[in-house]
Amino acid sequence: MTSLKVIRISALVMALAFVMHSLNGFFIERTFLGLTSFNDYSVISKLQDAIGSVPWKLSGIGHFATAFAVLVLSISLSELAKGDGYGGARLIGRLGIVSAVGFAANGVANGIGAQVVTLLQENNSDVVGIQAATIASFSIFEAIMNAVAIVMFGAFLITVTIWGRRFGYFSKSLVVCGWIAGISGILMAFVYLPAYLMFYLIWLIWFLVVVKSSGMVKAPLV
Repeated sequence: MTSLKVIRISALVMALAFVMHSLNGFFIERTFLGLTSFNDYSVISKLQDAIGSVPWKLSGIGHFATAFAVLVLSISLSELAKGDGYGGARLIGRLGIVSAVGFAANGVANGIGAQVVTLLQENNSDVVGIQAATIASFSIFEAIMNAVAIVMFGAFLITVTIWGRRFGYFSKSLVVCGWIAGISGILMAFVYLPAYLMFYLIWLIWFLVVVKSSGMVKAPLV
């Protein structure tokens, strides 16, 4: 039987990871790496100093933590939804898995990927444009993987919200929050919208508050 404790811990880990991402993006990278706007993430000279730095590596750790938490949360909720006979139960799990892959790939990019960029530059310094080429390739890959993770988690939130509303687990206000958060994430497939961070965090905290009394996890509770 799915454990309430497992669900709450995975949601809490995700919430903490998103707090870390928010702190990193809105303060640490702005203050210490000079990345003060979205456009700065396309400036090769600034990315050269940022990639492989301590904040960059911490971001990678946060993405790994998020990946495992998403995986556990999505599989757990998928099992609960399946027990309710919800038609989208499998979709909950699959969207979570794809999102987890995106977050994990981003974590890998921030770790070993950054080291590969450095090695390519050091060992091919005679190649014209090697710095720009490696950083551009790295940035494109990371942006795509990050978008995949965020978009799929947004779709996951909407699917969970529909289930939670249909079976009476979520209040109308949490349902509205879930739809707003989910749509803000899906929009990342088309335009950079950092507001998703705040909406995801609000939903996760709200979910943590209501999940114990929602009745979605049947006794015995572990």
